[in-house]
Amino acid sequence: MAEDNFIKRTSKNLPEGFWRFLIIGVIIYAFIIVGKVIYDNYGQNKSIDGQRAEITNLKDEIASLELNIAYYQTDTYKEKIARAKLRYALPGETVVAVPYDSVAIQAAKAASAPAVIARPNIEYWKIYFFGE
Repeated sequence: MAEDNFIKRTSKNLPEGFWRFLIIGVIIYAFIIVGKVIYDNYGQNKSIDGQRAEITNLKDEIASLELNIAYYQTDTYKEKIARAKLRYALPGETVVAVPYDSVAIQAAKAASAPAVIARPNIEYWKIYFFGE
């Protein structure tokens, strides 16, 4: 009975649209909270997808590095490096060292270089149309 009396007293003191306003406010607040949770969840999923892609790339890089390590431990690689850097040769082989700036290389560079134009372009056009 006391509760009914309390409800009647509060309903008389409150304006008519208060309960509607309160319910609409609670609904809007719930939508805002749900929207924020959904947005945060979307951001976290996006971050997780990025991290998964990064993990995949790192696993591929690890596999590549393991293959390189296995290759660097082979006798073929060791012999190749010894021949290239230490001028290693097997018995009976002859090592020939060719300098980098040899005459043949310089000639190839000179042949591939563009021709130097001695005159301005307009003079070549005058010669073309009017002769020398």
